[in-house]
Order: sequence, then C-alpha cells, then structure tokens
Amino acid sequence: MWKYIMLALSIGSLTGMFLFHGEESQAMEILEIRSDVSVQAANMKGIKQENWSLQYKLKNQDLYVECIIPDFSLTKEMKENGGYLLIKMNGQKTAEMHQAAFMLKNMPPGEHTMEIIPVEHNGKQFAEPISFEIKVNQS
Repeated sequence: MWKYIMLALSIGSLTGMFLFHGEESQAMEILEIRSDVSVQAANMKGIKQENWSLQYKLKNQDLYVECIIPDFSLTKEMKENGGYLLIKMNGQKTAEMHQAAFMLKNMPPGEHTMEIIPVEHNGKQFAEPISFEIKVNQS
C-alpha cells in the first residue's frame, strides 16, 4: 500500500510524511504533541483496555490520539519499563511514537483500522493493543 515512506526529524518532535500509492500529492504527517499543548476533550471517543486506555478524535482528515499507560514510560532511550507506541493503520506499521499524545494529519480518505500497541524497547509487547475504526471523508 505504501509507495514511499519518508521520515524526518524536526526539533522536539517526530514528523513523518507518507505518500500513498496513486496519491503522491496527498501526504500524511505525524506529529508528537508537546506536553504543554492540550486539545479540547469534547467529542473525544475513549477505549479502555485492562491496563491502559486511549482517547481519540477525528476532525476532517486529522486524527488526534492521547494514551494513558500506567507504569510505562514512553522514551527514546533504553529504560526499564520504557518503550514506545507502535502505530498501525490497516495492518501496516505507520510510526513509532515516544509521546502519549500525537496527531496524524492529512490522513487519506476512506475507512481505516487503527491499532495502537505499547511496546518495550526489547521488542516485547507491554500490553494488549487497542484497535478502532475511523472513516476519513474526502476534504
């Protein structure tokens, strides 16, 4: 499904651009949200798993996600009880996030299955994944 994948680091955040097969003019951008930035919680949908939860909101072609994972640190450095969030869209790895809140901007139109998985730095899954369905409308 992916024709090209380009990842670029920006100061203080991870930004990725994805060009979709047949839609090279349409790029999806991935942003980690700084801890001092908040998004209005109104209209956010929540999902709880046994030991963690997330909330998400789709607005136009932008998906905002916020995760709460007790006893687990999201870090880039190797650290005990630390790791990252593996983000999958339609079964394909999309990103590794090191912040609890992030935004996927300019998502491609259509129905998508999103899967968020907390993963330890050693590659072991920390908790059960949370999956949800979204429908992105043409802008």
